Amino acid sequence: MTFHDPLPLDGLTLPNRALLAPLAGVTDVPFRRICTEMGAGLTWVEMLSATAILHGNDQTREMMARHASETVLGVQVTGKTVVETARAVELLDREGFDTIDINMGCPVRKVVGSGMGSAFLLDGDRISDTVRACVEATSRPVTVKCRIGYTRDNINIRDTAQRVASAGARMFTVHGRTRGCTYADPVDHASILAGFDTARSVNPRIVCVGNGNVLGHETASRMQADTGCDAVMISRGALGNPWIFREILEGRPVHPEIGEWSDVVLRHIEYHRDHYGNDPFSARRLRKHLLWYVKGFADSAKLRGRINTMDCLEEAADAIRRFAGRFPRDARRYEDAARPSDTSYDPKYEMDRKLDRGVAGREDADASSRAA
Repeated sequence: MTFHDPLPLDGLTLPNRALLAPLAGVTDVPFRRICTEMGAGLTWVEMLSATAILHGNDQTREMMARHASETVLGVQVTGKTVVETARAVELLDREGFDTIDINMGCPVRKVVGSGMGSAFLLDGDRISDTVRACVEATSRPVTVKCRIGYTRDNINIRDTAQRVASAGARMFTVHGRTRGCTYADPVDHASILAGFDTARSVNPRIVCVGNGNVLGHETASRMQADTGCDAVMISRGALGNPWIFREILEGRPVHPEIGEWSDVVLRHIEYHRDHYGNDPFSARRLRKHLLWYVKGFADSAKLRGRINTMDCLEEAADAIRRFAGRFPRDARRYEDAARPSDTSYDPKYEMDRKLDRGVAGREDADASSRAA
């Protein structure tokens, strides 16, 4: 298997095996378009709440937007109950999404506290019942993304895998950490492999996808070698670095020259304007992406400071052009410093984990309260 090989998924044929994870607050239309152009074999709408879908929440409707160029698009959902999740899947089926993923791995406290995301891992019967009900609710391929367990003392990936495969899921993505882990904790490839072996013993045709610390072609290859995965799913490795898909598919490091870098960033700004309009709120939504893009260039601190206050997309585009114009045409990202190898680095930390995740030191107490 090579990452270039097409990937069959229950009637769909994906062009390759490097997939973009659904990321809350990140995988919107403009970013998905950029990643697809860079080679992503499949992208998803970010995780949606089944409750919000059923209530017709306006913000959720906006998040479900799809660009005409997105010929194949998945969507991810998580719910509080079996019935609620299956009813949401019925509605997503009518929206025409090509595949529907059930999130059983989100670690964020408010999600888990509501009985969604990683909370699934505390109730095996609920996993089985939810997947089975969702499979019955749609003709689309139903997939599942989960973690290897809720806590390090309760790594139950074999049981989860058996239930997911037996209930009819067509694809099984495993993040090799528990709900209580941080990015400083290593990814447990052995547990991912155990999950895949169990799932395949039930359904040899289930597609198995490895996730966690896939930050380039070397880590993607290691994931495949250690776990036997059919594909890899890229999460934070794509933030500010959509070139990661090209790198994995080409099997070599990809550090764009300044001209290519600025072209992609400016195109992302253009796509963002087309989708969200041109007002201060739209510009503020883009800031995080621009901050991720400029990482890796020398003397970018001043530009990062400007980005943090920008309320105008034209100003952002002009700042990127001026910044790129300061470098020789053959200058590359990370030319003056090696690409970060610290796998604990989390570009989304300030955005949604520092104030919300609240896991450290609480995992055992949370597990007890949820199980009670």
